[in-house]
Amino acid sequence: MSLKRIEIQGFKTFAQKTTVEFRPDAGGQRTVTAVVGPNGSGKSNIADAIRWVMGEQSLRLLRGKKSEDVIFSGTEKRARSGFAEVTMVLDNPDTEKTGVGTEEIQITRRLYRDGQSEYEVNKQGARLSDVALLLAQAGIGQRTYSVIGQGMIDQVLVASPMERREFFDEAFGLKPFQMKRTQAVNKMEDSRKNIGQIELMMNELGPRLSLLEKQVKRLAERERIEEELHAIEKAYYGHEWRNLDVNIKVMTAKFQFAKNEEVGLEAQAQELESKLTEMEKATPQADGFREHRAKIDALREQRLGFREQELKLETKRAVAEVRAEKPWVPLPLTKIIEQVESFKSRHESLKDLLAKDTPDLNAIRNQVGSLLTDTQDLIGKLQRPAPEPEKSVIADASIDEEWNEIQTQKAAIEAQIKEAEQTLDAWQKEEDGKRSHVFDTQRALTKLRHDAQSAERRASEASIELARLETRREGVLADVRMHAPQLEEELMRDEFFQGDAPSDTPAKMQRLRSQLEWIGGIDPETVKEYEETKKRADELDIQLNDIRDGLRALETIVGELDSTINERAKHAFERLNKEFARYFKTLFGGGEAQIIELQPEVKAAPVDGQEDDEEEEEEVAGPGRDERQGIDIMVTPPGKRFKSISLLSGGERALTSIALICAIMATNPSPFVVLDEVDAALDETNSRKFAEIVASLADKTQFIVVTHNRATMAKASLLYGVTMGDDGVSQLLSVSLEEVEKMRNN
Repeated sequence: MSLKRIEIQGFKTFAQKTTVEFRPDAGGQRTVTAVVGPNGSGKSNIADAIRWVMGEQSLRLLRGKKSEDVIFSGTEKRARSGFAEVTMVLDNPDTEKTGVGTEEIQITRRLYRDGQSEYEVNKQGARLSDVALLLAQAGIGQRTYSVIGQGMIDQVLVASPMERREFFDEAFGLKPFQMKRTQAVNKMEDSRKNIGQIELMMNELGPRLSLLEKQVKRLAERERIEEELHAIEKAYYGHEWRNLDVNIKVMTAKFQFAKNEEVGLEAQAQELESKLTEMEKATPQADGFREHRAKIDALREQRLGFREQELKLETKRAVAEVRAEKPWVPLPLTKIIEQVESFKSRHESLKDLLAKDTPDLNAIRNQVGSLLTDTQDLIGKLQRPAPEPEKSVIADASIDEEWNEIQTQKAAIEAQIKEAEQTLDAWQKEEDGKRSHVFDTQRALTKLRHDAQSAERRASEASIELARLETRREGVLADVRMHAPQLEEELMRDEFFQGDAPSDTPAKMQRLRSQLEWIGGIDPETVKEYEETKKRADELDIQLNDIRDGLRALETIVGELDSTINERAKHAFERLNKEFARYFKTLFGGGEAQIIELQPEVKAAPVDGQEDDEEEEEEVAGPGRDERQGIDIMVTPPGKRFKSISLLSGGERALTSIALICAIMATNPSPFVVLDEVDAALDETNSRKFAEIVASLADKTQFIVVTHNRATMAKASLLYGVTMGDDGVSQLLSVSLEEVEKMRNN
């Protein structure tokens, strides 16, 4: 890596943008660039610009009192600048070493008058630590020999042992490892603080978490009991509700059936009552019946009259026949008269039967039939056999005529009697049927009344039982609302529990309810709080374990870095001692020089019985602690005794410092070194020696030298002259000495 150029704008006396190129020689080798100019022209501001862009924070080293002193302050002829900006462009052939994948690295620092500061790496925003780490990885340091300004030579010698240690560590190339170590140690410290904070928080969370855990367990037990109680209540109340519901439905059906039966029977009874009333209204009166019977009796009297006439005519005919046939008499006359008198007696008896209010129609019918039969038999006996033609006697014509008339009238009367008897008989049968139907209807009505009363009684009993069941169901519902309100909605669903409940269920429910009362009420938010607290505690525990793992990893890293630093420091220290002695002899023409690493102090063991408070307060040694001590420098100029650096003269200290700087550059060459008038105190002889040394080191290190020394200028391949006009602004002129030499040779 080498410094290709710097771009300066608004920095100190460089008001306008100025670019300083650092070109290699014709062979591509590193070169010595000399910056010359009169005092006060601003040539040292180029070295300050490089130091500033590398992240220098010390205003003393930048030769200022406040931060805005690096911004062009303006003159009478030129206004002040609003900001200062410096860009350093580095060649980056080894991208893996720097971690930047570009061939060039541009580092920019910008400062505004309001105090706002910006860093950029390849035009991307960056932090100061990023810049410092990048430069350290490249082997460039902002505070050591990379930029050596006026007065810094003696500071190395007069610095404290620990300050020298820091200087040498950076010179040895240990800065990247130390920065990583510092970062790791800072992380370790932060980790220990975080561990302490987390442990403190866990200690605070512990009692609360324990209390919440107990409450959660109680809540879990309560939920378990509630779940069990819910299942039991569901079974019990479901069983009770289902049975009551079934019984209510059955009883309701019974009540409705009995009520419907009662209503139906009452309707039938009312219908029968109406029919019975109509039937009673349709029954004939006794007067009409007697009138019809009297008519029949009158007809029968007429018939009897005709019979008497017929008998009289039969008698006449018999007498006539007897008279006509005296030899034959079918019956004695007394016998005939006796039978006729019998007929008259039977006729009177028949009339008596017909005279009754409720005649026996069957007896009358039987007597009339018997009378007719006997009459016809007598008539047959009284008739003579048909006479012989010669013996026939012609009856009296008037008897026959009268007989025929009587027969005709008798037939008419018989027909009327028959018709009337038929009518009366039909009427009687009809009335008998009506009376029988009335009786049947009355019996059916009585039965309907009895059945209706029975149905009414059953409906009343069902209503009473239904009211009892409804009351029981209301009691179950009230119990549910009191003890298990969440079941009320489930009770109303058809799919509610249909199982059986053991007989000891009420006692079990009471026991579980007592347990719930003993546990008491717990805020459900407790679970949420416990989960959050547990989650927080678990997260803290994970964080604690992660931090502890990270701390152990950091301790391992710090241990490895300490080993690397110590090993590299040891080898570099040995080589530095050799190079320091060599350059000291070169510059002094002899003598001895040595760098001594101071040993740590060993504290005396505490007296028995006494507490070593200081030892207890002292930080325990470990991977996070750098136990290395400071560095001292011992020199012996030629011809003199061993003396401390503090006893050297000014010239001796200057030569010793240059020897030390040269030794460091030879031990661990930096990509580039800026020397700001470090040879100002040297005489001509030593100036030439210094120039020779710089020229010999130029093959490994790029040098930018601000000097007045001609010997140093002579070793430069590129010369920049800095001038300042009357406007107070520095200007840059460049001269390639190689091209001048070529022109001379030509």
